Amino acid sequence: MRFLAMKPVHSDEQASDAELLFAYSKGDVRSMDCLVGRYRQALFSWFLGMTGSRADAEDLFQDLWVRVIRNADRFKDVSFRAWMWQIARNLLIDFRRKKKPDISLDAIETEDDHPLLDQLVSTERGPAENLEQVDLARRAMRAVGQLPEVQREIFLMRVQGDLSFNEIAETLKIPLNTALGRMHDATTKLRVLLAKEMRR
Repeated sequence: MRFLAMKPVHSDEQASDAELLFAYSKGDVRSMDCLVGRYRQALFSWFLGMTGSRADAEDLFQDLWVRVIRNADRFKDVSFRAWMWQIARNLLIDFRRKKKPDISLDAIETEDDHPLLDQLVSTERGPAENLEQVDLARRAMRAVGQLPEVQREIFLMRVQGDLSFNEIAETLKIPLNTALGRMHDATTKLRVLLAKEMRR
């Protein structure tokens, strides 16, 4: 089953995540379509940023929703989002153990439809300005890819996943101050990496 092309189609777009999951467990397939569409960009972008491979990100994204579906009727947590991100993190840990990947900076630099690139580039600019902005965005993506993994993980959770620092700390099972410290270190290192990228 492929979810990447799915769009939210549920009639009640205001339903909570837990309500959608419950509706799916009772047979409403459209509810899962809506849930997948709601989190597609954040999750897929995070997987892509952590693996550097679109194929691996797609596989992990699919595996995540398979696990959500298999456990839909057993979900009791107060926060679906926290539960889902914990599944995503566990999948990434399993992926690393099996594959021990190194992030591909070349893949990040050359992706024409990278979600982070889309987020960084405005469509309201003219062609010349847009080309310059694409170049800057690609440099930023390369810089993010060079962050130490523990910093990149938190940076992407915050920027792409829009998670609060409390949610990040809960997902990673680390103290809040540790999450805040790693984000501070990530942004500090990014400034240095971006400065180097701009001199290339």
